[in-house]
Amino acid sequence: MPQELRPGDIRQVGPYSLLSLLGEGGQGAVYLGQDESGARVAIKILHARMATDEESRRRFLREVEAARKVGPFSTARVLDADITGHQPYIVSEYVDGESLQELIRRDGPRDAGGLRRLALATAAALQAIHQAGIVHRDFKPSNILLGSDGPRVVDFGIARALEGTSVSSSGVLGTPMYMSPEQVSGAVVGPASDVFSWGITMVYAATGRPAFGQDSIPAVLNRILSHDPDLDGLPDDMRGLITECLAKDPRDRPSADELLQRILRQSDARQAGQEGTGDDVRRQITVAVRRRDTPADDVRPAAPTHRRPFLLAFFLQLAAGAGTYLLAYRVGYGQDTYGDNFLPWVRPDFWPYMFGCLGLTTVVAIVLRVAAWRARRKAPKEEQVSS
Repeated sequence: MPQELRPGDIRQVGPYSLLSLLGEGGQGAVYLGQDESGARVAIKILHARMATDEESRRRFLREVEAARKVGPFSTARVLDADITGHQPYIVSEYVDGESLQELIRRDGPRDAGGLRRLALATAAALQAIHQAGIVHRDFKPSNILLGSDGPRVVDFGIARALEGTSVSSSGVLGTPMYMSPEQVSGAVVGPASDVFSWGITMVYAATGRPAFGQDSIPAVLNRILSHDPDLDGLPDDMRGLITECLAKDPRDRPSADELLQRILRQSDARQAGQEGTGDDVRRQITVAVRRRDTPADDVRPAAPTHRRPFLLAFFLQLAAGAGTYLLAYRVGYGQDTYGDNFLPWVRPDFWPYMFGCLGLTTVVAIVLRVAAWRARRKAPKEEQVSS
């Protein structure tokens, strides 16, 4: 819950006003703030030591720029950042909701339907993060905020920026209970590390406890490296997938894209409508992923839209007018006069030709319009919506 600012707390960073304290962690403090237009934002003020090293600043800015390219679905977008001053900060969308960790502590584990919806939304977020070339490195329940429009993953793109700086004196970033084996051993950390942390997070959401325990840090790290996860209480239809996510070898884990595809296939296997309000989220992600992955050869041509016949008729009329002008020029229209009417240079037989051309193009327009209407009636419903 937001806390009032303390007497010694800062009230302004850059163009942003600070309103209350949202939380504190190893990287810095997070505040609720507002920009110059009055819109609410989340502002993380990083440790001042971040600004002391030039290479660290460059790395941080590169990571922030990458984070700003992450798709907005199920993530809190990075909006701004500044580490040039004595108080480095990063600004992201404000999500008005509690974290998954707070929810589980208060209400207990999620039921099967709630777990599936959470898995789907967070897998979609992880896919978007990885597609932007970012490894989260600290995926955990406290970094999943439950907004009114569904779960949002936050703090992506920051851990890598802080790696190797004095902010992390141990050189290892992450939360021990949600670390991957490669993080614990100091090996190269890639996207598969986030998949491992995602698996632990889903176990926590389903059972109220991390997959490798939550007692002493040495004991937890030893289990991560050498023991199988505790999956008791996990729904049967999620057990196989999460077991693969928690493989010790990163090469044996599914990618975030494969993870999302498999969750979608499991969701499609159930009858529509049994998941309650979460079906809307499922359908949105399903449509987005399938549109992206549909091969070009499999895409049916869209039915003609209502604009095409009229545009074609318009150009036909222009062509008829130009043709009439060229014909008149070629036969010498305008060199003689044929009466004292308002167009004395026009021969009497000009008008039948003109109205004949206009009538022909009108008939063509009507025929095209009828053809378009018939094609749209035959088109599948989803194609009508997309057109």
